[in-house]
Amino acid sequence: MRLASTGGFLVPQSLRMRIFAICFIGTHIPLLSFAAREALRGQVAWGDIGILLVATLIGTAGALYGIHALLSPLKLSIEGVASIGRGEPVAIGPVAGPDEISELLRRVNEAAASVHSRLSTLDHAAHRDPLTGLLNRRGFFAEVDPLFAARIGGAFAILDLDRFKAINDRFGHPAGDQVLRDFANRLIAVCPRDTIVARWGGEEFVAYFPRTEEGAAQTTLATLLIGIEEVPVGPPGLPPVTFSAGLVEAGSEPIERTAERADAALYAAKRAGRAQVLVERDLVARAGE
Repeated sequence: MRLASTGGFLVPQSLRMRIFAICFIGTHIPLLSFAAREALRGQVAWGDIGILLVATLIGTAGALYGIHALLSPLKLSIEGVASIGRGEPVAIGPVAGPDEISELLRRVNEAAASVHSRLSTLDHAAHRDPLTGLLNRRGFFAEVDPLFAARIGGAFAILDLDRFKAINDRFGHPAGDQVLRDFANRLIAVCPRDTIVARWGGEEFVAYFPRTEEGAAQTTLATLLIGIEEVPVGPPGLPPVTFSAGLVEAGSEPIERTAERADAALYAAKRAGRAQVLVERDLVARAGE
């Protein structure tokens, strides 16, 4: 047992041992007083002392059990506060009772819930695009980096809305914002559930299709292109908004290099007349002709 010096006295460093020491001394005072009185009288009643000793030991055992029961919630509080400091979720469980320890546990739960809510808000703000609700560039990298590191393969596309600046200039930024929101929703709706979609910046979007061949991803994006031509995005009165996309095989190299290849395919699609999904292999085939 480690001891600490306080005011000239040695006391245990552990709170549990401090309380036990107080209880131990308190429960032994009657026994020691009785034994001292008997010794002064010169007639020691060993039977009575034995009874008192057994009763004292039973009381000491009960005190130990009670101390453990009382301090267990404090240990939960300490672990809860440590989890809060690490940004981990805390779930101490329902707490009932009007005593101070129950109040402490309730406060720890409240603090944990408040911190978790704030961290979630900050994480959402750091990784989500406020206009569309999609992942932003940082959030996209956070999602796909582990998948690229695992080399699970797939297809990667960069999509760019055609002549979007003209929409802002002619119809105003609120109309342009509505186009972006609607397009984001349509993109999410047409892609498979495991597709990771993000707003890359401005009118550019990206989509990573894990474990998906380029042909299947191309079909998905072509379906989206036909859909927004038939049912335009944005507020009523706008001309149909199209997009161009560059699509490449992904997973065998870093995401940054994959994005560069997709960007090159995107600009080739723009040069070829816009409103199309250009697959990198087709671009390579054209270059070889």
